[in-house]
Formats: sequence, C-alpha cells, structure tokens
Amino acid sequence: MFDGQDVMKKQRVIGFIIGALLWSLFLFGAGWMGRSLLSGAQASRRLPTITANPAANPILDEVWGHVRDNFVGNIPSDTVRNYAIVRGALSSLNDRWSVFIEPQPRAVEKEHMRGQFGGIGVNIQMDASGHIAMTPITDSPAQKAGILAGDILTGIDDYDLPAVPELNEVATRVRGTPGTPVRIRILRGSQKLEFVVQRANIDMPSTDWRIITDTVKPGFLVGYIGIHAFTERTGAEVKRALSELKQSGSQAYLIDLRENGGGLLNAAVDVTSLFVSDGVVLYERRHDQNDVAVPVNGDSAGSAYREPLTVLINGNSASASEIVAGALQDRGRGKLIGEKSFGKGSVQSIFDLSDGSSVHITSAKWLTPNHRTIDGTGLTPDIEVIRQVDEANQGKDSQLDRAIATLREQQ
Repeated sequence: MFDGQDVMKKQRVIGFIIGALLWSLFLFGAGWMGRSLLSGAQASRRLPTITANPAANPILDEVWGHVRDNFVGNIPSDTVRNYAIVRGALSSLNDRWSVFIEPQPRAVEKEHMRGQFGGIGVNIQMDASGHIAMTPITDSPAQKAGILAGDILTGIDDYDLPAVPELNEVATRVRGTPGTPVRIRILRGSQKLEFVVQRANIDMPSTDWRIITDTVKPGFLVGYIGIHAFTERTGAEVKRALSELKQSGSQAYLIDLRENGGGLLNAAVDVTSLFVSDGVVLYERRHDQNDVAVPVNGDSAGSAYREPLTVLINGNSASASEIVAGALQDRGRGKLIGEKSFGKGSVQSIFDLSDGSSVHITSAKWLTPNHRTIDGTGLTPDIEVIRQVDEANQGKDSQLDRAIATLREQQ
C-alpha cells in the first residue's frame, strides 16, 4: 500500500523505541492511571492532611480498639491506616476516577506529566523467575555505563533486593536527582558486577513522526504523527512535527491516537488548535453551572488548518485523546478511522495534599463541540476498520492503510 518493506522496517524500529518508552512510563509510573490518565483542570490547592479523629469517628475508634486487642498480625501505622480510610471514603462515591494517590506515586505522576524524570534510563521488568531484569534505553547513562539487556538487578547502593522485589520500590531507589551517582549491582550469567551510574534527565517524548510515501499515488507524501500520551511536552512536540513534516513535503496528515490513554486537558487543546483555527474544542459540564466552552488557543504558528487529515482511534483511545478526536470530527476537520473509543469523558481536578499525596476528584463531564456526551459511550469512527490480532506479527496495519487511502481520495 505504501513503500512496502522499507516503511515496515521503519515502523518496527519506531514501534520498538516507542514501546520501550511506554514500558518505561508504565514501570516507573505507579501513579499513572492507565486509561484514566489525567484529563482535567489541574488544581494544586493545599488541603489539610486527613486524619482519623476518634472524637469525630467513634465507630472507627471502637473498631481499632478491637484490632489492637485482638489482631494476630502486624498492625499498620497510623499513616497506612489513614490512607486506607481516605480510599474507603472515596470508594463510597462509586466513581472509578476519583482516587487517592500516595506521595511517592504522586511525585512520579508529576514527572510523567512533565515528560522528564531524573534517572539512569533503564526499563525494568519482572522475569519468569521473579527477578528484576533490566534493559537500558539507547544512549542512556545506563547503557553508557555498560549495563546490558537481560542483566539481573541485585542491589542499589546499600540496598539488597529481597527475594520478592517490589517494582515500585526498585524504581524509586534507581531514580533521583540528575547529576547524582547510584551504585547498581547486577548478575550477568554467573558474574557479579557493579556499576556506578550518574543520573541524568531522562526525556520521555510523547510523540513520534515520519513521512509515509504512498506507492499507489506516486509522489503523495503523508505526514504521520503518533501521539502516545498528552503531557506538558505534547503541544510543542506536535508543532515541531508539523514543521519538520512540512519541510519534508507533507501534503496531508494522519494523527494516530490508538492506545493513547489520555493526559492533560491543556495539551489536548493545544494539539486541536494546530488543526482547527477557531471555535470550541469542548464544553465542560459541572454540577453547579452551565456548560463552559473551552475554545482553541488561537496560536496559528506552525498550524495545519487546510491540509487533508485523518485520525486513527481504537478501544484504548481515551480521555484527552477523545477530546482531540471528538473536536476534529465535530468540526469536520478530519475523519475518524478505526474502532470505537474507550469513552472516558470526565474531568479530574487534582488537589495536592500537605504530605505530598493527592486526591483526584471527578469535577466535570466534557462534551464535544456538538454537545455529544462521550463518557460511557465513546466515539464512533466515521470509517470502522477492525484490526485483526495477527496483523502486527505480519507487518500489516489495515487501519493505517485505510487512513492513507482516505487521504488519497481527498487529493
């Protein structure tokens, strides 16, 4: 469909790189909430720490007295207990997106939103034997220090990994302030090795782009933009992508939002504003006021308002992805191709608490420019294409092929 093996090779290489980065995001992001990825007003109000006050909660005090007197196991600390109380209270809302995030994963979450963290640039995963296996990212401090894919992590500084290591604990110890050293002890076959690695700022790009050359219509160049999450970096990355793709002669654009669980509302508005010149991106519906319109940001620099456009979505396109896709569909800017989206159309306001933890509270629903509700229903593509399970193994992508054909038809 489009320059065959050469493009497939490029896709496999890019897919590997993006896969590694996304795996890193997952492993280092205990607070990064999958499909729910934060989409909403990012509040940073300081609230008092929630504690269990016996005078205010006599039943809890009574229960905890019985626990102290009778529980055969270890009794958790007051902090652990109070966090459990908060989680229990939030669960009474029956809202899966209103959640409590402890200090450690909240710090990780903030770094992921910035698209950068301090670390050594290594992906970690639990292997079949329960060991922590490492894979360094290309050109990372870990790779430059000599760490190889498959090395088994056994210790970090003076900390020896337990028989059953906890990924989040390991990730936290490896991460740290850029410029500081960390001593990594590993097992490579029968060899015990030790490396001292200088931490650095590890960038986590949210976007990749390339030119696709159509062989059916020779000379027709499509600018492919894959957005994998909506972070603070995304708007600038997409703008850079458009600039470079235009310089390469792109005549049309394809935005790939498949497997994109969402991100920041502002990033979604920024991206939409690069393809729509004016009007509304979405409406927010809150419990105590009329629908509030969120307009495009009016930044026309580096935009692509007129070129043909298609957007790929699937069942894992959620939240901020649906904001962008819904806006482009309603405004008639580009056809949605693929499978029905996930259907997360709610806004979470984030309140940072005094101990570094945070609470995410669903504070609004969002609607498309045509006032369509997405929460629980998702977006229906203009052209449905179900990708078969074995396509990836065969180097095929029927949804991508259909998107390119649709662009070609608009020329």
